[in-house]
Amino acid sequence: MYCLDTDVIVDFLRGKHATAEKIKKISSALTTTCLNVCELYKGAYLSKMPENEKAIIDEFLKKINILNFDNKSCDLYGRNFALLRGRGRPTQELDLLIACMCISNNQILVTGNKKHFSNIPDLKLDEW
Repeated sequence: MYCLDTDVIVDFLRGKHATAEKIKKISSALTTTCLNVCELYKGAYLSKMPENEKAIIDEFLKKINILNFDNKSCDLYGRNFALLRGRGRPTQELDLLIACMCISNNQILVTGNKKHFSNIPDLKLDEW
């Protein structure tokens, strides 16, 4: 299963051909996280046409599963936060939360921002 990061979803919604082709190939195995959905809606409401953007997001979300927090992802977050801080290699908390939901659900995170996630143990990444 593939979990799409916000930047990949935005590329798809903006009609980026390469991203659209890749998504079509794996469309039956797609997820995103509730945090990515929050970022999408934030972008919509900050846009010049919020209702139009929101409608586009709503339609896309009908076709994708949304991962939510569970105890395992919360535990992974706490453990990885402490580990990365101890190593002096912290990452953005939102990115770490997304990563832990992916790890907990055995997902491959698809992102255009591999550097944001590369220091997180056990995270499977695919950079588009």
